[in-house]
Amino acid sequence: MPDLAVIGAGHAGVEAAAALAKAGHRVTLWSDEPELPYFRPRLIAVAFGQTEPDAIRIKPETFYAQTGIALRHERAERLDLASRTVNGEVYDGIVLAQGSRPFVPPFAGDRARLHTLWDMADARRLREAVRPGVRLAVIGGGVLGLEAALRAAMAGLKVSVVEAAPRLVNGVLGDGAEGVLRAALEAKGITLSVGKGIAEIAAEGLRLDSGNTIETDLILCSTGARPNVALGEAAGLPADCGLRTGADLAAAPRVYVAGDLARPTERRPVCAVRRATAMGALAAANLCAELSGAPTTPWSDPVLPLFMKVGDVEFHTLGLLGGEGLDERRVDDSATPAVWQSVLCRGDQPVGLRWVGTRAGFGDWEKRLAR
Repeated sequence: MPDLAVIGAGHAGVEAAAALAKAGHRVTLWSDEPELPYFRPRLIAVAFGQTEPDAIRIKPETFYAQTGIALRHERAERLDLASRTVNGEVYDGIVLAQGSRPFVPPFAGDRARLHTLWDMADARRLREAVRPGVRLAVIGGGVLGLEAALRAAMAGLKVSVVEAAPRLVNGVLGDGAEGVLRAALEAKGITLSVGKGIAEIAAEGLRLDSGNTIETDLILCSTGARPNVALGEAAGLPADCGLRTGADLAAAPRVYVAGDLARPTERRPVCAVRRATAMGALAAANLCAELSGAPTTPWSDPVLPLFMKVGDVEFHTLGLLGGEGLDERRVDDSATPAVWQSVLCRGDQPVGLRWVGTRAGFGDWEKRLAR
């Protein structure tokens, strides 16, 4: 029976380990955290006291014993591709799935004041500081930054969001839908500073390049992530905003890459749970295929939605949301100010969706999108 290693215990790693164990292999799952693997996006709810750490585990503790997966809480620091060794231990095959780390821009000033929210240790530290009336500034107006702002407001904090770009969530909502989302955020007491950069992190708070200062007790940096390429790059794998692989996710004989770390086709980091989980399953299947001499299967990029829902504040997008020749057509009746539903079309063919304030009807339109 082959001995296989999965390095990284996030969504891709756990999925790969489970699939390999189900196929009858001995599996060691390497994790550099002392925690049971967990759903990383749900850390925000842990940090602001709306759920407990045990509630966001990917699998219960009994799962690993029942499936024969050896969960090792140890950092993989040395990888040799030729001998397929991890920290000196030899394996018959390896899946690399170390995920990403938070990206913190080189702000001027006291960077020690910044919190990130990327692992359970981050969530626990932030949770200790959360209480009603605390002033929180969130740097970054993407999905995770806005969810953190909303959950902080639910916990009674006084919240500001600073986004250097001219639009929230990378501009995917366009003018009309973003206006509806901004109004929903402001109705929750969240102050928005969009199109404003950080000049300095000062003792009293954030000094913006506009000259204003946001006084704050806590600062949360939510400005994206970068793949954890160090282990693979040190072993000789090509790294380009992630580890480059073949179409089937293979990086070397009997070595596959999955999740945020893998770049089979994309030119920039893609952090998405559905993508990572699907990649973990495919990497495991292809490793099993290679071990048995069967052909492997190429990765196919999924069409992923971008969405957020916290309480009654939500948006949902899918498909092509920018570019030349698109016509945006609103499909709701415009009677409810808190709702926006629009379809982006190329000619008469719908190619993208923008929904704010509801998901009603989204699934019906999704079926009509050009793929």
